[in-house]
Amino acid sequence: MKRREFIVNSAVAITGAMVLSGCKKRELLKSENQVTKRKYKDIYVPLLALGCMRLPMTKNNVVDMVELDKMVQYCMEHGANYFDTAYMYVNGTSEECMGKVLSKYKRSDFFLASKSPIYKMNSKEDVRKIFDEQRKRCKVDYFDFYMAHNINQNTYDTYKKVDMYNELLKLKDEGLIKYLGFSFHGTPDILKEVVSKDKWDFAQLQVNYLDWDVVKAHQQYDIVQQKGIPVTVMEPLRGGGLVNLSEKALNKLKEKYPNETPASFGLRWAASQNNVVTVLSGMSNLEQVKQNIDTFTNFKPMDKNELKVADEISKIIQSQGEINCTACKYCLEVCPREINIPAIFQIYNQYKVTKNKMFFGIYYNTLNEDERADKCINCSLCTKNCPQALKIPELLKKIDSEVKTLG
Repeated sequence: MKRREFIVNSAVAITGAMVLSGCKKRELLKSENQVTKRKYKDIYVPLLALGCMRLPMTKNNVVDMVELDKMVQYCMEHGANYFDTAYMYVNGTSEECMGKVLSKYKRSDFFLASKSPIYKMNSKEDVRKIFDEQRKRCKVDYFDFYMAHNINQNTYDTYKKVDMYNELLKLKDEGLIKYLGFSFHGTPDILKEVVSKDKWDFAQLQVNYLDWDVVKAHQQYDIVQQKGIPVTVMEPLRGGGLVNLSEKALNKLKEKYPNETPASFGLRWAASQNNVVTVLSGMSNLEQVKQNIDTFTNFKPMDKNELKVADEISKIIQSQGEINCTACKYCLEVCPREINIPAIFQIYNQYKVTKNKMFFGIYYNTLNEDERADKCINCSLCTKNCPQALKIPELLKKIDSEVKTLG
């Protein structure tokens, strides 16, 4: 497959519901009224985890601690005892809020994950300094899962400069970190370097049935899997984008599976990938917690027919939006600069639906620099080859202009 070809290795190609690229099945532990657990090393981890970036908020835009307490209690009662926070989540308050709520539980009864903010690092000493601050915020002596946060082309130089891996490894050797990993929002080339250079216990990747194709999630997943590194999944519903499906996409789902919700469908797709340890869901109220726990109680991995429908829905989503691109990829066959035009248009379309600038920037940065909109030379060969008669160079120029406003 040529590099410029859009990565199309759909979920249909997965042989069996729990087999991916020849992997052995991971052991599951099921219990009545409890979230199904998956074996990871010498422990069992719940397939569903509470992502703490979108906590419940009051009208005064502060965390609703009463609602959060109810959510955590329900999670604990149903075995969803994995909580994932970070230094900067919820304007820097997430760790402290989770520390207050979790402090009423026995430490060994839950898994807590947090992340080292690369952007805050100016020296090696900062790695430990901020780590100690995070432990204090979270009211814990150690973190079960701890990550170098958001490695990408903009943070990688700092990551290397402060020798973050080895500084974190020291903390692990001291028993302050049980499992050491990283979260990633960069290009495949950087990911290959990260997993080849150091030894990791896990990687946190953006995995969902739309990004599997659009922003090369499958390629990144394969890179990590080939190194034998288990995956924790972030953005399984693409920031809510896979919950609010278009009418056409929703009709496709309901036609095949009338009792399935978009949220449950997306979460199940992510959890059905064999190398996945747990799926993070940014739940914002108790009702969402209850619905998602129902999905993961006595969890059933997707079968081949469900995976096929997910691929069909992905294609529908790609064909809709402000830019009527069907992802046919004819433009890729003639572009002399090998710009990833379908991916750019899909990322832009999703941004226009969600209005979320942060995720627009994150998704856009997953493209290699030589695949981005600013590399267009206005030759218009793509326009001549486009079945939708899109004025592609003009659209690329418009998108590049918006990207630059992100800073």
